[in-house]
Amino acid sequence: MRRPPNSNWRKKHAGLSLVMGLVMLIVLTLLVVSAVRLGNSSLRIVGNQQAKAEATAAAQQAIEKVVSSAASFYAPAAQTFDIDVNNDGVADYTVQAAAPACQQMAPADGYSYDFAGSAPQDTYWDVTAVATDKRGSGVSVTVHQGVRVRMDSTATCT
Repeated sequence: MRRPPNSNWRKKHAGLSLVMGLVMLIVLTLLVVSAVRLGNSSLRIVGNQQAKAEATAAAQQAIEKVVSSAASFYAPAAQTFDIDVNNDGVADYTVQAAAPACQQMAPADGYSYDFAGSAPQDTYWDVTAVATDKRGSGVSVTVHQGVRVRMDSTATCT
């Protein structure tokens, strides 16, 4: 059934398309806002993971510096390192390497009883490093590394 052009129906529904358009615009705006918030939180999560990975790498680099020197085990002492992870010439992390802690000492295998007094000793150490970000992100990572060092017969486990 056709309605006459000047009927009461047109007057009642004259603004309906405008209202429906505004509702759809609000729904789309809410979708965009939630997508932006989700993207920002994901970006923060990834940034935190990257900072933690960098700090772990800086701590591991400091541990490698400690382990590379035999003096670190004959006269254990705490050391501090400034580590530049992105090679821009500015230190990004400060790493506090604690004095290596001797866990155990045992005569090295393969030496006869006659030479047991002069046989080298296998020593087992725990090397700990704490890396802290100097850029102000608040990242701090502690890394422990176990090391076995063969030392001469005069070595002691202190």
